[in-house]
Amino acid sequence: MQPPPRRADAARNRERLLAAADTVLNSHGAAASLDEIAKVAGVGNATLYRHFPTRGRLIEAVYEQRIQDLCDSARDLAAAPDPGAALTAWLRFVAAHVTNSRLLREAFLADHPGPTDVEPPQATAWHDSLFEAAAPLLARAQDAGAVRPDIGIAELLTFLTAATRAAPLCADRALELLMEGILPRPALAPARPDTGG
Repeated sequence: MQPPPRRADAARNRERLLAAADTVLNSHGAAASLDEIAKVAGVGNATLYRHFPTRGRLIEAVYEQRIQDLCDSARDLAAAPDPGAALTAWLRFVAAHVTNSRLLREAFLADHPGPTDVEPPQATAWHDSLFEAAAPLLARAQDAGAVRPDIGIAELLTFLTAATRAAPLCADRALELLMEGILPRPALAPARPDTGG
């Protein structure tokens, strides 16, 4: 059964607004204009405010969509035949998200002022969603012996995010070094006997 025309139009407008907001916010960060977002989406300002009454709601919706995409990709990769390669592929998606959302993050934090060591509740909820979606991906890689068993998903993503933010132009290299660091530790070779010679 097809949705009523008005409802379908509203859904399309919302998708266009989210896509436009993603583009404009990632280009201008906290300085992004809502008028520009509506213009890029091809809708009027009234339509924008009907869907997103405040600037903060729009920014959160864009971020929410990005996090949902990452969660969906983690679940899709969870059944891949090579668990180690699947985890690496997903971490590459995460690194790209961190690199490409720098100005979006700036806009979000500008709209949620507070202590730098305390993240907004929305961000905590998004992180929890990522941990829940990606934990099975990491567990499969650990069970397959592709990743050392003494690292958790929160720790892994913290390392990846920090490395990617520190060197956004070298995100692939940062991920490569991180993956080398979480490979299983090789067994120590037995000590050579002392022949006394």
